[in-house]
Amino acid sequence: MEYIQEVRNQYENYPYPYRDPEDEKTRLIFTLDAFLEKINHFCYQGKQTFNNFRALVAGGGTGSAAIFLAEQLRHKKNAEIVYLDISRQSMDIAQKRAAIRGLKNITWIHNSILNLPDLDLGTFDYINCVGVLHHLEDYHAGLRALGSVLAENGSLGIMVYGKHARAPIYQMQSLMRLIHEDEPDMQKQVENTKIVLNCLPPSNLYKRCEQEWKSEIDEYGDIGLYDLFLHSQDHGFDVMELYDWIESCGFHLVEFIGPKFESKIGYDPKTFIGHPGLLKEIAHLPLPKQHAIGELMSGLIQRHSFYLSKNTGTKAQVDDLDNVPFFLRNPPHNLADTIAHNNGRKITIKSPDDISMQFQPGKFTGDIFRYLNGERTLKTIFNKVRKLRKTPQLSNQELLEDFRPIYTIFNDISWMLLRPSSVPMLKSLEELQEPINRRYSS
Repeated sequence: MEYIQEVRNQYENYPYPYRDPEDEKTRLIFTLDAFLEKINHFCYQGKQTFNNFRALVAGGGTGSAAIFLAEQLRHKKNAEIVYLDISRQSMDIAQKRAAIRGLKNITWIHNSILNLPDLDLGTFDYINCVGVLHHLEDYHAGLRALGSVLAENGSLGIMVYGKHARAPIYQMQSLMRLIHEDEPDMQKQVENTKIVLNCLPPSNLYKRCEQEWKSEIDEYGDIGLYDLFLHSQDHGFDVMELYDWIESCGFHLVEFIGPKFESKIGYDPKTFIGHPGLLKEIAHLPLPKQHAIGELMSGLIQRHSFYLSKNTGTKAQVDDLDNVPFFLRNPPHNLADTIAHNNGRKITIKSPDDISMQFQPGKFTGDIFRYLNGERTLKTIFNKVRKLRKTPQLSNQELLEDFRPIYTIFNDISWMLLRPSSVPMLKSLEELQEPINRRYSS
């Protein structure tokens, strides 16, 4: 497979994304798909304790997902991360990052995900494969290889590129292939690409939206430029192709979990269409077609990030009143007071991903959020609301129907999640990083 060698050569010479291992002394990089709380909510009904838990990071690159998972699992009983990548240079960076953090729970393997069925690694409860499968000529074989080592009740976190929003990039890749047909020198290709970027006329598709992509080059330099414009194997998916691919490999799409409009809201026609009659017609379409409509209307989905499972019914349910509702990262400040003093008007708040959300508080919403502290179950919260209001006749169903629409708004962007009270709250990013900061502060 000649293309695999080309991809390997790229990541040996331009390991992406570039990370300075020394930065681990002062900060922990998180990846949205690898928060254990999200994996638990969407893939394990919130019930996973993460003891005796095995995770595979397939195509681990410079290590961000592996490091983040290993840090969260550092003190879990018999938890193990297996890192696998075809680039020795990328793995070297990842290993240096792990060494600085003192992480001992990662096993390192230099190999291709296509060889997983023959590596005798056992099975995994969770597989992270981000930014990899779209670089395979046979991405069906890639997903099936992952499935071959997934435990029966396991789950996958996947990211592949989107076709429509990346159209300017694919046009530029075609252009650079024409220019570099007989140019083997990778650095020469980079220099030529810089020349071309400076010569593009205003009519060029990429030039018209250059600011959307400029941060990639500003942050990662030549490494980012090569990955964007010079990749030898890069396939973008639209939603319909995505669903066909997933189902043909024996999986169910659990949820879209990307940032901003790459979350569930970006695939929902209701985000963009306010006409009730048209929405009613669209609602009769199969879900993949509804999501395809959302993708095409949004125009912003550069990446498809999602969880997969072999099973259905893996998400924690708000109807289970023994579940604890909690915010993932930066809960809104004094939301209960804001609701109480807003006289029933709509409220607008921003999520950690800078998504503006508007919701209409119900009769009991302020009271519910007053007692929502990340530790109380819905049953406990509802009992406290009844006691506060001195209305013992108020039913759980009435309170749940008040809470449900606002929970849905937060959950659609993975900001509010659920877990049973028997599963303890995990450490925050600051709490995970604090011992590392202390170790190197002197």
